[in-house]
Amino acid sequence: MTQSDRTSFDAFAARIRALGFDPPPANLEEMFAAMPHLEAMRARLRRPYTYADEPAHVFRPEGGDR
Repeated sequence: MTQSDRTSFDAFAARIRALGFDPPPANLEEMFAAMPHLEAMRARLRRPYTYADEPAHVFRPEGGDR
């Protein structure tokens, strides 16, 4: 994420307050400063899933080979 891609502090604060939170200014600044680290972690954890990925459950039809 480049500096130009980052959300402005005012937009970040407005979004936090719109969600119903009202942190003190010092905490809000810390949260905003942590955003690049959180975005980097999200990028490492998420991956695009495809239809070829293993399903969470496997269902066998009744009477089928086991």
